[in-house]
Amino acid sequence: MKNVKKIVAFVIAAALVATGYASLDDVAGMLGEPEAKIADTTAEGEMKVTFLDVGQGDCTLIQAGGQNMVMDVGNNDQGERVVSYLKEQGIGKLDYLLLSHPDADHIGGGDNVLENFEVQTVIMPEVANDTMTYQEVMEEISRYDVDVKYPEVGDIFTLGDAEFTVLCPEPELVSQDDMNNSSVGIKLVHGENSFVMCGDAEAKSEQEMVKRFGSSLECDVLKCGHHGSNTATSDEFLAAVNPTWAVISCGKENRYGHPHSEVLDKLENDDVQIYRTDLRGTITAVSDGSQISWKCEK
Repeated sequence: MKNVKKIVAFVIAAALVATGYASLDDVAGMLGEPEAKIADTTAEGEMKVTFLDVGQGDCTLIQAGGQNMVMDVGNNDQGERVVSYLKEQGIGKLDYLLLSHPDADHIGGGDNVLENFEVQTVIMPEVANDTMTYQEVMEEISRYDVDVKYPEVGDIFTLGDAEFTVLCPEPELVSQDDMNNSSVGIKLVHGENSFVMCGDAEAKSEQEMVKRFGSSLECDVLKCGHHGSNTATSDEFLAAVNPTWAVISCGKENRYGHPHSEVLDKLENDDVQIYRTDLRGTITAVSDGSQISWKCEK
């Protein structure tokens, strides 16, 4: 599927150049040539990416080369569950705690995690929320004097033998009035394998990612934005990331109707294999640098 899409795009672009309807610069844009660098690594061991079942929320644990990162921590009532799971994995320290954006279903358990683990660095967008949940998390960050980074698009961080590149948000999208499109998103690379995970980033942010990174967004695993809502996983973005697998984190029979049928239909039409936490519980992907294997709780 991936190769077919690329060949079709190249043939169309070449025909436009030959007939004088497009320049070589135009073709670069059509083929999604990136304007920014994406991390590239050589895998030396395994990387585990675990999508925890935290109901209607997000929490992802990434373990690579003896280092650990948690991306989002579920809602307030999931904090103790997240802490218990991390302790079961023998984790005592987090190299990164990435809070994609300050909505409760993504940062609610943050205070629990900060109280129970040594956190080296918090990565989050430079946008505040006027909620008690946000205040509690910020108080714990201050209490433990944790280093906070407000990343810029294109920043690259190392995690063991993996690296991740910040894909979003573009500065003009960061706003208290639009928390979802303020989400920090990343492309995680481990050898030949890659994951794109962008919090609740919606179509507006996805469009900016395609503009900046083009075909470099292509990945093996897409964690669908905004819990599989039809406000994300836009046609243009899905074509650029072109995943083999998709993961959707959402609560069973949630009141938002996530994941929306439009998103599921798109993924199925593109032959993307779907894993859902509401159906499969906690889901773990293991990368050896060339292959990805999967394990589900249910």
